[in-house]
Amino acid sequence: MERPFFSIVTPVSNGEKYLEKTITSILNQSINDYEYIIVDNKSNDNSRKIIEKYISSGITQFISEKDNGMYDALNKGFSRSSGKFFFWLNSDDYLKNNYVLENIKKFLIKNQNINWINCKTSFKYEKFKISVSFFPYIYPRKIIKKGLAHNCGWGFIQQESTMFTSDLFNKVGGFDEKYKMAGDFYLWKKFAESSKLHPLNLSLGVQRKWEGQMQKNLKFYYEELNKRKCVIPILKSFRLLFSLIYFLFSKIKKIL
Repeated sequence: MERPFFSIVTPVSNGEKYLEKTITSILNQSINDYEYIIVDNKSNDNSRKIIEKYISSGITQFISEKDNGMYDALNKGFSRSSGKFFFWLNSDDYLKNNYVLENIKKFLIKNQNINWINCKTSFKYEKFKISVSFFPYIYPRKIIKKGLAHNCGWGFIQQESTMFTSDLFNKVGGFDEKYKMAGDFYLWKKFAESSKLHPLNLSLGVQRKWEGQMQKNLKFYYEELNKRKCVIPILKSFRLLFSLIYFLFSKIKKIL
């Protein structure tokens, strides 16, 4: 069996509210050069019914068992993955459009030395019923290595806009499961020890902003970073300016 280009994992824990949109945004892609693995934490809502509805439509594997948090679920999913590039999409997020994977694959085939990318930053604000997208933010490698890629520093690396090779993920040993919220932050730090994060002016995922989402509990996130949450994120404003200048005057590679 030929190796898929992408491996996509969705961790689920009572995610019925937006899960169907997450799944269909993947299954409706213009190419099918991917495997899609869903890892469900024995949800007690309608998540399983929603997943089973699409089992025969393109979901490659469905794992339903209790886990020890999201990063345990992701490690399970990626340990069963065989694609060249890994990506995870949370059960309340979705791919920006039906050509996301096709466009990114074209770029990565032409640039085979790149093993870690961040794409346009996109949000859907449910309260206001609006969607916004920005150019990709620039994250200097030293910033990530020093642990400054958080909102009281340079700003978070948006997970749903980030993709990386299986080789890079396996090289660093995957997620440290002792972290329940900040596992991505520590994964990026490990990546930065051996790789640069490349900005790519293409769409990937959209983070949905809604009441009750896990990401709103930043107090616990900062506890796992051993940092205090700041009142005014001053340094983060420099990221916006720096990225805008880079975007306007440098050659951020993109597909026209």
